[in-house]
Amino acid sequence: MVLSKYGMADYDPFAATQIRIIAGIAGFVILVSIMGRWNRIFYAFLNMKAMIRVTTGSFFGPFLGVSFSLISVKYTQTGIASTIMSIIPVLIIPPAIILFKQRVTISEIIGAIISVCGVAMFFV
Repeated sequence: MVLSKYGMADYDPFAATQIRIIAGIAGFVILVSIMGRWNRIFYAFLNMKAMIRVTTGSFFGPFLGVSFSLISVKYTQTGIASTIMSIIPVLIIPPAIILFKQRVTISEIIGAIISVCGVAMFFV
């Protein structure tokens, strides 16, 4: 996060995310070319149901998620933004219980308590 803040400087967070995505695509093109797996890539594009899910997940996760994290880093201190973003595991527990009927384990409760205490200590 610190390197992102300094690297981005006064640049637009969405444009900075786009640059990261383009660099990632270039890296994958090189990797897939070296490994010679282009036939698997083309075959994967035929599964439209999977492609819709991957595209939706890519938009909301890496694109919007990273863009919003860069916006938060740009307009506040990096430590505050990082701490607030680290509380995500706590926020996932209620939907897991309500929507997916999952049982919460003791390690998940301990992890949530540690996360909340860490955030509380940061702001005290």
